[in-house]
Amino acid sequence: MLKIPSKASIVISTILSVLFLSGCLIGVFFLPQATNALIDAKYIVNGYEYITPQNRMVIHSLSYVVLADVVVADILLFFLLIRVKSGEVFTKKSVALIRGVSWCCIILGLVFAVIGLYFYISFIVAFAALFLGICIRVVKNVIEQATEIKQENDLTV
Repeated sequence: MLKIPSKASIVISTILSVLFLSGCLIGVFFLPQATNALIDAKYIVNGYEYITPQNRMVIHSLSYVVLADVVVADILLFFLLIRVKSGEVFTKKSVALIRGVSWCCIILGLVFAVIGLYFYISFIVAFAALFLGICIRVVKNVIEQATEIKQENDLTV
């Protein structure tokens, strides 16, 4: 398997994080059209269903919540990458950043569960986001425990 050096991996991850954030910020302007296209595609295919203007507004609002949540998670990951680059991994601040990302994933899962009431496929995304949030939470617990052990060792030396 291809192994990328640690420094290069951090640089690549940082660049991807910035590009993703840029894409999200540009996406803000296209979100209404994209959401309308998805709504129309679903209901044109099914034909007999009709979506009320209130439901359309709910779906638009939820899509903005999803985008905002993703932007927050990406910013937290960016700051975490900066801490990793500077060698500050096992600190309370890094644990807090990981905790924030896990909560963003869990919130994303809950929002997609609500969207699933309109688009059943969203339940799959909700399940994946919740599972990812749980996995990140487990990693957070491991890093938090390692941070405590490191602090104890720093005090004994």
